[in-house]
Amino acid sequence: MLVTMALLRPSELARIWELHPKTVYLWIREGKLPAIKTPGAQYRVRSDDARAYCEKNGLPMTPKIASPAGSVAVLGKASASQRALAKACKARGTAVMMWPNTLEGLLAIASEAPDVVAIDAECAEVKLIDAVRALRKTGRTANVPIVVFDMATRAGTSALSKLGATIVIARGKTDDAVRAVVDHLESTR
Repeated sequence: MLVTMALLRPSELARIWELHPKTVYLWIREGKLPAIKTPGAQYRVRSDDARAYCEKNGLPMTPKIASPAGSVAVLGKASASQRALAKACKARGTAVMMWPNTLEGLLAIASEAPDVVAIDAECAEVKLIDAVRALRKTGRTANVPIVVFDMATRAGTSALSKLGATIVIARGKTDDAVRAVVDHLESTR
């Protein structure tokens, strides 16, 4: 399997760190910040090197540096669909945060929104409709795609769609759930 390495432009890092781009280029030329040179003679910094530099020098660690391939929050009890989602996301370098307790996951997501939220339709702690409604009413998650997977019946599908669930996947359609999450990740990049 081919694993791609996330590369960041010095100008992106300057914007993230709220510095002048020349400062980042100076750090690269002085050897403080490791970088590679492209065939076109442009610098690129590996996300791992940027992360290490942040930790060493107390610079802000944004999700773009921490996980340049995006992040997915998966809420609900452990299932085959959840494991397949985690495996597919990790294979593409995406950070996966999993909460078996849906309520705890909703609270964590409210503080730092992921790129996509995937919710098991059989979450026990909170009604699914209330979870989707809460995500849509929170400022940070109002526009985050929500994928509901392992839905047993089609009865609640229209209500979930009206509340803002981006896509609802039927039970047993694990590949569809994985494809929906990955497609949304691709569209955010």
